[in-house]
Amino acid sequence: MYLNRLDNYSREALTPEGLCNLIQLEYQPEILASCSDIGKYFLLHPYIKELPLSVSELTQLLFSKLDDELTHLFLKETGIVFPCIRKNFHGTVNLQGTCLDSKVFETVHGTHQVIIGLTQKIRHLLNNYVVKPNWSREWKLCINEMFILENKILQWIHVEQNLLYPKVIVKHRKGVHHYSAQQIVQQNKSNQFNSSPNLN
Repeated sequence: MYLNRLDNYSREALTPEGLCNLIQLEYQPEILASCSDIGKYFLLHPYIKELPLSVSELTQLLFSKLDDELTHLFLKETGIVFPCIRKNFHGTVNLQGTCLDSKVFETVHGTHQVIIGLTQKIRHLLNNYVVKPNWSREWKLCINEMFILENKILQWIHVEQNLLYPKVIVKHRKGVHHYSAQQIVQQNKSNQFNSSPNLN
C-alpha cells in the first residue's frame, strides 16, 4: 500500500533530499487539497442532517483541529526541517552534522501522534466510514474524501517515520512509544471497514 508510489522512484529519489521533495511536492499538496474539499463541504453544511447534532458538531471540530495540525506541521517542515536536511545531506552522506536539535524531531513525531489520533476519532464518530443508502450524495462524497484523506495521511506519516527520519536522526529517544501509521492501518483492517465507502 505504502510503497506503490515509491516503486516509481529511483534510489537517488529515496535519499533524504529526495524524500523531502516527494513529501513536499506530492504528499503535502494532495493532503491539503483533500482538506480543502472537506472544508468547503462543512462551510456549506454547518449542520449535517445525516448525523445527530452533537456528532455533527464534534466531527467538524475534530476536522478543524486536524486541518490546523497538518497545516502547521507542513509549514514547519517546508520552512525549517526540509531546508536543513537538504543543506546537510548529499545523497545519503551527512555533510555537516545536523542543524536541528533532536527535540525538533521529537516534536514532529509528537504531532504525528496527534494527527493519527484525530483521524481515528473522526473514523469512530463516522462509524468507520460506513454510509447509509438514504444519505445525500454530497455527504457520501464528503465521507469518501475523509476516507481518502486518512489514507493519504497514513501514507505520508509512514514515509516520514520509516524512510525519512531514520536516515537523518542519529539517536532515538528511548522509553517513548509512538504508534506508527502501519500499526493504525492494521488496526483499521481489523475493523473490516477499511475499504472505500459505497457511494451508491
